[in-house]
Amino acid sequence: MLHIQNLTITHQNDLQELIKDLNLLLNTGEKLAVIGEEGTGKSSLIKAIVQPDMLASYAHLTGTITNKFHLIGYLPQELEKETLKWTVTDFLYREVDYGHFDFNLLYKYAGLFNLDLNRFETHHQTLSSLSGGELLKVQLLKILAINPDLLILDEPSSDLDLETLQWLEGFICHSEKTILFISHDESLLTRAATAILHLELLKRRTVPRATYFKGQYESYKQERKERFEHQLQIARKEREEYSKKMARHHRIHQSVEHALRNTHDSTAGRLLAKKMKNILSQEKRLTKEGENLTEIPQDMDSIALFFSEIQTVPASKKILFWENKVLSTGQTIDLQIRGQDKLVITGKNGIGKTRLLKEILKTLQARRDISVGYMPQYYEEEFAENETSLSFLRPVADEEKARSLLASLKFTSQEIKHSVHDLSGGQKAKLFLARMVLAGNNVLVLDEPTRHFSPTSQPLIRQVLTDYPSAIISVSHDRFFTEEVVDIEYHLKENTLVRTK
Repeated sequence: MLHIQNLTITHQNDLQELIKDLNLLLNTGEKLAVIGEEGTGKSSLIKAIVQPDMLASYAHLTGTITNKFHLIGYLPQELEKETLKWTVTDFLYREVDYGHFDFNLLYKYAGLFNLDLNRFETHHQTLSSLSGGELLKVQLLKILAINPDLLILDEPSSDLDLETLQWLEGFICHSEKTILFISHDESLLTRAATAILHLELLKRRTVPRATYFKGQYESYKQERKERFEHQLQIARKEREEYSKKMARHHRIHQSVEHALRNTHDSTAGRLLAKKMKNILSQEKRLTKEGENLTEIPQDMDSIALFFSEIQTVPASKKILFWENKVLSTGQTIDLQIRGQDKLVITGKNGIGKTRLLKEILKTLQARRDISVGYMPQYYEEEFAENETSLSFLRPVADEEKARSLLASLKFTSQEIKHSVHDLSGGQKAKLFLARMVLAGNNVLVLDEPTRHFSPTSQPLIRQVLTDYPSAIISVSHDRFFTEEVVDIEYHLKENTLVRTK
């Protein structure tokens, strides 16, 4: 059992509360998924549970965390650069607590994970040379060898290909261990989570809110939607009734004030003055009542993006035609793309999907009859050193239009002016989409477009891209994106490109 009581985590620099008064009970055998946009305190929460000292450099915490589990196995969001230089063998056996390390378990899980430890040892493979899936399995292998009864996984689904995502899904679903994990992958959440903890920052990212739900992710989404609609209905009804009260009060106030001003009878004047005193007293009560109305709920997931002013490419127009094209990664492929195709490229990690996408991008950008928008997998590739949100949009829009769109996307005034390098991954992704809208791009080239959006925002992003009236060429491992947005799917193999949809 893990019991968290009144936990508050506060940034030391700006005193921003990431988590406030969190109370949580994690029972044996549960699979708790922690969700939310980037920057809402998910990783900080995990660090507070695993080792509070990891927070000391940037945050202060209060409250209590009572851990009744015997051993915690922790998978960090990413390994340190120096660690990635180690060989697999060094990583598995270095910095190990041999009091708990069980070699039999190591070999057992290596077999279950289809990992050939002899191959790693013979070839002195470094961690940096592994695919995303192999790296995840090697890290899990080391963790499971100490036989922990609580697994804490910080974004284990990040950078995995579809095959490894499905493997991870099966591992979490069928494991008898208690697992707490962070993920943006809707399919993983839908199939694996038995409880949800949703961390949010409301009111321009200043007020933290934590929502715990015991049940499946789909049930949580439905409950969240119903709760939002119910609160909105109550808030609107209260405001409607309050407006009627205020209008009635205003009419009475004006009537008495008019009578008081025009009366010449001292007795009537005293009565009217007394009545006015009561009216003013009632006015104070009404003002206070107005301050305590049910708050209009914020729809934090809304994405106010519309590709309404683009010159659509004709559906029959060929914008790319390759026959026996030899790629820089060695594959020989045939590929043609028309003006309104929505296409995704899938394949194992390291097979060359991003390189292929960049070759497509280069070919399309050479054309003068289309306008191409690009979202890279790693956003920093496109940002200048001193880039701000406004300067990033300046080439495609005037400042007023850019500010208006950013505000509608819930960028705060600080986020608009400050360096883009300080933004969360979700905010950076919104910036790229905003630039495409303002530029009126009629062909979009997108590398993992949904990976940094919170799972509750992803359906809205998919809807925006589904409604986009022109061509989309993408790389994605997001199964919902592939099912809902694209019409054509290609699978990149070692020797060729195969159409699968």
